[in-house]
Amino acid sequence: MITVEIPGRAAVELAGVVFDMNGTLTIDGVLGEPERQLLRRLGERLAVYVLTADTFGTAAGVFAGLPLELHKLTTACGHLEKRAFLAGLGADRHAAVGNGFNDHLLLRAAAVGVCVLGREGAHPLTLGNADLVVPSTAAAIELFLDPRRLVAGLRS
Repeated sequence: MITVEIPGRAAVELAGVVFDMNGTLTIDGVLGEPERQLLRRLGERLAVYVLTADTFGTAAGVFAGLPLELHKLTTACGHLEKRAFLAGLGADRHAAVGNGFNDHLLLRAAAVGVCVLGREGAHPLTLGNADLVVPSTAAAIELFLDPRRLVAGLRS
């Protein structure tokens, strides 16, 4: 758990981070080695969850050996399923990171919502529901490894 003291806002106590897979953590179902190492470090500090429809069928292999929980979406309404998953964890104690349409409700509900504006782009609804927008997967993970970056971006 990490506590983030944000001037002008109530302190946020984060127990974990929920990530979208494709377009957020991976590109075409492939996780880069720098991101793999960052996820390993993050898993030592917070619970890490990855939600995916597993479009490329690679999720189990991609995340094998990493300290995280992988959850495959089972419905055609991924945006609703992701929000329900977060609610079950406790949205007020978890951050969320995503980029696509099916992430917009997830980011809105999370204690901190981060949109990754990566190579696959980002849906306008997701951008609008994010607390912060970052240029890469690594930048998103690093926000939680050094919470002062969250403070810098979220202070009033």
